[in-house]
Amino acid sequence: MNTGLLSFLIIIGYLALMLGISIYDSRKTKTDNAEGFFLANRGVNSVLLPLTMIAAMQSTFAFLGAPGMYYTHGISYMVLVLSQVWVALMVIYFGNKISKLGRKYGYLSIGDFFQDRYESDYLKVLSSCISVLMTIVFLAMQYVGNSRAISVISGGIVSYKTAILISALFSLLYVIIGGAGGLILIDAIQAVILLTGIVLAAAVAIIPSGGIVNLFKTAIETTPELLSRPGPKGLYNAKYWVMQFIVLPFGIWLCPHVWMKSLMAKDEKALSRSALSIPVSQVLIYGFSTLFIGIAGHRLLGKVDAADNVLPLLMNNYANWFLAALIMAAAVAAGMSTINSMILVSSQIVSQDLILMKRKVTDKQNLILSRTIILTIVIIGAIIALRPPKTLVQVVQDVAYTGLAQMAPAFVLGLYWKDARKEGAIVGMTAGTVILFATRILKVSPLGYPGFIWAFIINIICMVGISMALKSKDNTRAIERFFV
Repeated sequence: MNTGLLSFLIIIGYLALMLGISIYDSRKTKTDNAEGFFLANRGVNSVLLPLTMIAAMQSTFAFLGAPGMYYTHGISYMVLVLSQVWVALMVIYFGNKISKLGRKYGYLSIGDFFQDRYESDYLKVLSSCISVLMTIVFLAMQYVGNSRAISVISGGIVSYKTAILISALFSLLYVIIGGAGGLILIDAIQAVILLTGIVLAAAVAIIPSGGIVNLFKTAIETTPELLSRPGPKGLYNAKYWVMQFIVLPFGIWLCPHVWMKSLMAKDEKALSRSALSIPVSQVLIYGFSTLFIGIAGHRLLGKVDAADNVLPLLMNNYANWFLAALIMAAAVAAGMSTINSMILVSSQIVSQDLILMKRKVTDKQNLILSRTIILTIVIIGAIIALRPPKTLVQVVQDVAYTGLAQMAPAFVLGLYWKDARKEGAIVGMTAGTVILFATRILKVSPLGYPGFIWAFIINIICMVGISMALKSKDNTRAIERFFV
């Protein structure tokens, strides 16, 4: 039998196995109400939460996007690893606090917090719209990554469009049947699989390159620009690199599928361990494995049409077909775990924060609505994925992460500054979002600084300045509710 077809069948078998586990595990968790379906009843323990955090954060970018970024921009992309220190601290400090508030006041989303803290329906709707729109962009890129992996490893037997359909169908079944309770265990399993798979993939790239030392010696001789900033394309200049180190972590942690893990946590121990899992997994994946794969791509493959295909091409050319199939199954595992979390949280935000708002419905009606929205989101994400960009990571970094980061000033100051006011949050978040997308659409970088840093700074200035100007305004409710 054709090895491409066998590889494809291995991946399908893996997806079917995970579906079976999801269905079995979901029966143990009560999912007949919103809290059970979306947050697994806030009971994810200190063993499973760190693994689900890894699964949520490490998507197909770990297998396709990151090697592609290292292949294109060289070692400058290491800024992603360095920035994750901030994300870990955010989980400990912000995550722990919002977890306690979530239990106390029944928050299901970040929109609930904004509405409660600032007494503003506008902020709830705006934050919900930002969260959903940016997540759908991210989701579509996950479908792109999964579909490319399936298509390439099958040797072209499965077309890119067919692979999208397969990815969309399985993700729909995972989420619509099991909810959060059914996803926790398979996320944990997939975290272990993806970490093992990326290390094996790095070994496949290193061995024919003559080892790590020889790989970098060759890079110094042939492509030295890969080993210094700003890289071959000149993208990672000092301004871009430093500002990504500052802004990127906020966008990563405020990804709804990452942020929501704090509301799922059983206790502080679970959150602390999940915070530790972030830098450990990031260093293993982005500090070593994908760096080696990306640099090896230059030596072993030369010029490729799409940088995101570096790893699948290396697997096809230098690995036994069975090992290549297992590694690409791990890549698909990484994508599916993130896709599942994104679909679940997006449907929650749309149903609970944008459609129902303050309307009261039965638990049965709520779940029917939520599952209908899940189907809609899957279809939208798959349609967007039909026209893929050349590089996945760039789209997510410069659009999704920076868009989500615009919620950070109102969120962080709302948690820790008693004088943070509704008017400042409204103007800051609105101005930041408008400036971000205006500079992207117009393709301008005033004074050489990327638009996202202008948006972020002006957002903070508006938030702080207006709040200070309104300091004399009565703020008793917020103080008593959040600071006593």
